Amino acid sequence: MVKIRVFLPHLELKEIFERVMEELPPYDNVQIETTYIFGTPAVLSRNYDAEILVARGMTHDVLREMFPDKHVVQIQLNSFDVLDALVQCRKLQAKKIALCLHNVEIHCLENLEELCGASIRMYDVADEKSAEAAVCEAEAEGADTFVGAGTMCGICDRRGLRRVHIHTKHDAVEAAMQEALNAAKTINLERTRSEIINIMLNHNEDGIIAVDENECILAINNQAYRVFQLSTIGELIGQPVSSVISSEEWRQFPGSGSQKEKLISLHDKKYYVQYKPLNGLEAGAGALIFIKNTDRIIEEESRIRRELSEKGLTAKYSFQDILGQSPAIRENIQMAERYSKVNSNVLIIGETGTGKELFAHSIHQASKRSHQPFVALNCAALPENLLESELFGYEAGAFSGASKSGKIGLFELAHKGTIFLDEIGEIPISLQAKLLRVLQEREIRRIGSTSVHPVDVRVISATNINIEEKIREGQFRSDLYYRLNLLDISIPPLRERKEDIQELVDAYLARFACEMGKSIPTVTSDAARILKEHSWPGNVRELRNICERLIVLNDTNVLSGELLRQLKIFRRQEGLAAGETAKDQEPDSVYDRLKPKKKKKELAEELGVSRTTLWRMAKRQRELEAKQKEQK
Repeated sequence: MVKIRVFLPHLELKEIFERVMEELPPYDNVQIETTYIFGTPAVLSRNYDAEILVARGMTHDVLREMFPDKHVVQIQLNSFDVLDALVQCRKLQAKKIALCLHNVEIHCLENLEELCGASIRMYDVADEKSAEAAVCEAEAEGADTFVGAGTMCGICDRRGLRRVHIHTKHDAVEAAMQEALNAAKTINLERTRSEIINIMLNHNEDGIIAVDENECILAINNQAYRVFQLSTIGELIGQPVSSVISSEEWRQFPGSGSQKEKLISLHDKKYYVQYKPLNGLEAGAGALIFIKNTDRIIEEESRIRRELSEKGLTAKYSFQDILGQSPAIRENIQMAERYSKVNSNVLIIGETGTGKELFAHSIHQASKRSHQPFVALNCAALPENLLESELFGYEAGAFSGASKSGKIGLFELAHKGTIFLDEIGEIPISLQAKLLRVLQEREIRRIGSTSVHPVDVRVISATNINIEEKIREGQFRSDLYYRLNLLDISIPPLRERKEDIQELVDAYLARFACEMGKSIPTVTSDAARILKEHSWPGNVRELRNICERLIVLNDTNVLSGELLRQLKIFRRQEGLAAGETAKDQEPDSVYDRLKPKKKKKELAEELGVSRTTLWRMAKRQRELEAKQKEQK
């Protein structure tokens, strides 16, 4: 609420004021009060609670000097008001007129004298004392008529002199009140903004201090009081900020004119302090100081990372995580780095365990989309109906069991980012057409929806099967394949880049030893030879698992060839016939036991599963048999 106080010297002005207020529209949150004061009595020095003061003549001038911080509005006399008074002097047949005004310039005084038929002399009057002196001087100089405002008229009446009162008109009062109301509206608006800013500052969990160019406090929020353990006794506004932040480390901040960030210690706690200069302010260059609790920063970062990780929306690896110095792997990395500079789709081809997902993560991390979502999906892990809803989402009630609020699909989640479709060769043929449309039109339609949603997504896909063979068999659309295969990377198996084995072994042994709190073991030349000669059918994934197992089972600081044989790390190579290789000796016990008369492809069709799923079933059976042998 803004209060306006209007000073009225006489009843005539009161009546004009009331008529003006009836004509003006009402204003919210504005209170108007009137006070009857004539001239400049001592009572004017009272500290009025109104933010806006309205007065005329010398009353206005005195109020403006007394209250420089308040908005003081003047009810001004205009030229027509003075002219009306001088015309009245002509009717009185005045010969010599004393015009008593303050800070008013009148041009063409000769023309006014001709109009009045009398000589005119102006006297400047600022208060009662100067008005009294002006009347005395004019009377001594032979003035027979005095023209002025209320104070002068009162002096003339007391001395028995003829005077003409300059009346304040309706328009002057209306203009003054309109200015006062507009000022009140502005004050209300600024107060609202100030309250909103204070609420924002005090609800911020960081301590915030605003300082001026002299490093004195302009504003401080509640959290800063808590951080610095400040007393509420005494006013901090206007005090040097050094009286609040007394740390030695703080002295590096002020006067630099540039943004700085530093960890400082306050009351046995660590705080992350940001000093941000503000240039171009009318009041001069100042700064904002943000004081953040490091414990809360760490907690928030952990929470954000955990939530993003749970949603699978972040890439975990970069090119630095890809180990190996062989020409084949270095060429792949260089090619992938070039691919990361563009937005074209990429197809990564390689056997299981060669690190296809590692390349996909790295390409996203090095691309312009690195700050956007990275969404990964294994296309072979879900049945067709679930895979479609995961990729494209669905509307509420789209099918039985659907969420009441619907679900956003992975393509929408990956908007502006990258989607990684692993084992793309296993995607059902019926779903391939929908995926092709998304790649062509850059828009998706949720299940059960009639509208489409535009998406900007880069697609990186991976496969460990020969898709061209599946195309010939009619199990994969060629147009989709060429959409996915704009750029390709073929990752060689580990057996074709054996020069990388030692580096990988060293890295994984060191990693798992550190994680388990053990010493990093030394690998003997015999053990290194056995590791290098192994065929590694599971590629890097198999090597990683074996390194982890070696750290778990080994209690010494040396890994020898004899130890590898004792621990039976490569059980699958035991009992090979002379001249037989590990590749030759890879029977799938499921197939051997069934002794099928049909090919694996035909058996998979008969069981209603893919060849990959059938292979996984056989692998699980072998692992189960090996585990049972260990237990025996």
